[in-house]
Amino acid sequence: MAKLWPRIRHYLGLLRQTGSLMVGIPDYDNYVAQQRRHNPHAPVMTQRQFLDYCHKRRCAGKGSRCC
Repeated sequence: MAKLWPRIRHYLGLLRQTGSLMVGIPDYDNYVAQQRRHNPHAPVMTQRQFLDYCHKRRCAGKGSRCC
């Protein structure tokens, strides 16, 4: 049973991430990991900057306010 809990936590994390992405909330931890993996010397945005960037990107080019 003890070996089962890490697998359950992993799948619950994936479920949480999927649900967040479905409603438009990006995953900051995934962004940081990817940024460090592909651009280790580039600065990483703060969580507030990242969410603001994603919001502006999602609403850009719609011709009217999205929110």
